[in-house]
Amino acid sequence: MVKVSDLKVGQVLKNEFEGISREILKQYAKASGDTNPIHTNDVIAERAGLKGVIAHGLLSFGFISKLFEDFLEHGKFGKIIDIAVQMRGMVRCGDILITETIVNKIVGKRVNFEVKQTTITSVDIKDKEGNIVKQFEAGERGYITEKDIQRGLIKTKEVPEGILTYRERIATPGSAIIELFE
Repeated sequence: MVKVSDLKVGQVLKNEFEGISREILKQYAKASGDTNPIHTNDVIAERAGLKGVIAHGLLSFGFISKLFEDFLEHGKFGKIIDIAVQMRGMVRCGDILITETIVNKIVGKRVNFEVKQTTITSVDIKDKEGNIVKQFEAGERGYITEKDIQRGLIKTKEVPEGILTYRERIATPGSAIIELFE
């Protein structure tokens, strides 16, 4: 059971999804009726000025609402009052989508959250000599821009195969309010 007394300012709810794929985008396009080919066809996406297909904005948004629905056990313990986000960054195939919310205020039975959805986009893995051991779609298609580098979004970390280069970027910031029944 989720009660107001169980929550504290600063508490985090988090979910990670590693399955953004072309198949998921095709399934979502069919289910949602949003068949814009920039979500399913690389050639069309490139003609539109993109470097490859991008996920539907509402698909990403769905992970935010799912986080709250799961937390509230689909209406058993409360309801979503508001979710307000800004879709700022594209989500691409192969991205890890991290949805994180932080309790920032509790008033009565209403709980306010800061929402942050981040994408982790793997670029490549290099050995100690700097040779590419593995290249991901982001590296092949040139998803990383000079602007990403200037903003300090490009990071590296050691992995078993070598040094992974990746972009970590907030794609969807925002806020949310839920109301608990107890």
